Amino acid sequence: MSNTMNIKKLRRRAALLCCLLLPAACKKQLDIKPSSSLQVPSSAADFQALLDNTDIFNASWPMAGIAGADDGFILDATLASAPLTVRNGYVWSRDVFNENVKNDWSLPYTAIFYANIVLEGAAKYGGSGSTGWNNIRGQAAFFRAYAYWQLAQEFCKPYDPATAAADPGLVIRASADLNAPSLRSTVAVAYAQITADLQSAVKLLPVNVIAKTRPGKAAAYAMFARTYLSMRDYKRSAAYADSALALNSTLIDYNGISSASGPPFQRFNDEVIFHAGPTSYSNLQSPKYLVDTVLYASYDAADLRKPLFFSAATANKYQNFRGSYDGSSKLFSGLATDELYLIRAECRARVGDLGGALADLNLLRKNRYLKASYSDLASAEGKTVLRWILEERRKELLLRGLRWSDLRRLNMEPDYQKTLVRVAGGIRYELAPGDPRYLWPIPLTVIAETGIPQNP
Repeated sequence: MSNTMNIKKLRRRAALLCCLLLPAACKKQLDIKPSSSLQVPSSAADFQALLDNTDIFNASWPMAGIAGADDGFILDATLASAPLTVRNGYVWSRDVFNENVKNDWSLPYTAIFYANIVLEGAAKYGGSGSTGWNNIRGQAAFFRAYAYWQLAQEFCKPYDPATAAADPGLVIRASADLNAPSLRSTVAVAYAQITADLQSAVKLLPVNVIAKTRPGKAAAYAMFARTYLSMRDYKRSAAYADSALALNSTLIDYNGISSASGPPFQRFNDEVIFHAGPTSYSNLQSPKYLVDTVLYASYDAADLRKPLFFSAATANKYQNFRGSYDGSSKLFSGLATDELYLIRAECRARVGDLGGALADLNLLRKNRYLKASYSDLASAEGKTVLRWILEERRKELLLRGLRWSDLRRLNMEPDYQKTLVRVAGGIRYELAPGDPRYLWPIPLTVIAETGIPQNP
């Protein structure tokens, strides 16, 4: 049975059960409160149905990093009609996330709330040792880790081992108890929670999944690799990328993909390990969102990503992005093998394994360039190899929801710092490396309801 058919069936069951738990209104942005009079899930099928709600666990991840990063731009006329959060996020204003209760803070915490319901239900009804129940536990642990990582990229400082124990972190929700106090942890505690959940997921998840909207063992390894890369722990990141690639190392040869009109990539294609995407805002998608001109110019004529990723905008002289692994105009921010090869290549370069780094880099490039024009890159200079890898990462992973995290971590290194510049409405805006605006503000209703300290 295909992934698409599986997911349609899973979504129908998920919708039925989640309708029993979703409230008519949400008073707080940290969590969602189910009515006590409604049916309480108790079976493995019930809890799996909760996890199969793709609206919560696969399609509603943060988007401010896309608005604020430098993958593209929005014309003034389009920006003027955008929602307030998009308009202000685009120029790094502090008034974001306040006009809609469903936002980059509340949506991940909604996923965390449901993950906690599942984990508590599995502890109560699932006993121990059951493969089915362990799979459910592993999925919930993965989703909780995935949500906390997303939150950390927007609402915490970049991980710095020298300051992580003091830097303000996230509200860690260890249970679904709505009466638990909301307190900000530290960055160190937040990342410790992420890695602890991923460790549980690695142990409990199966290798094979029936749908790529469900995480398996490779997804947990891949998320470990992404997490340790954001922490700049290159040895661990490389090791987990290697573990994930040992389970799925497939790369699509772009020489076999048609560049005809329409999305060139299928949803759930062979490179996808775990399928997810950010909250959908039309202003951050084609045709309204336009590709950065310098980035577009960096693809040479033999690079097959140029015709596959981009198409000329119909209303202006710029380019639209059409290379989403969602298979549509919606963006993909899940986990895929191309990202893993780039993670492992970067980490190998940073620890001095230039041969291994070049092997990963060239394998990816070989599957991205015209066969007749392709040649391997070679250098014994570490800085050159790392620069090549970061350039390929920039071109391969645009609009994957990763650029904001990359800017944050690379801005901690003088060689890779970048000042972002925007001109909107005739006004020039700049975001310098280390600027406090790399931390998005927590929604004002959350501050008022919980009393937790606001970001600067």
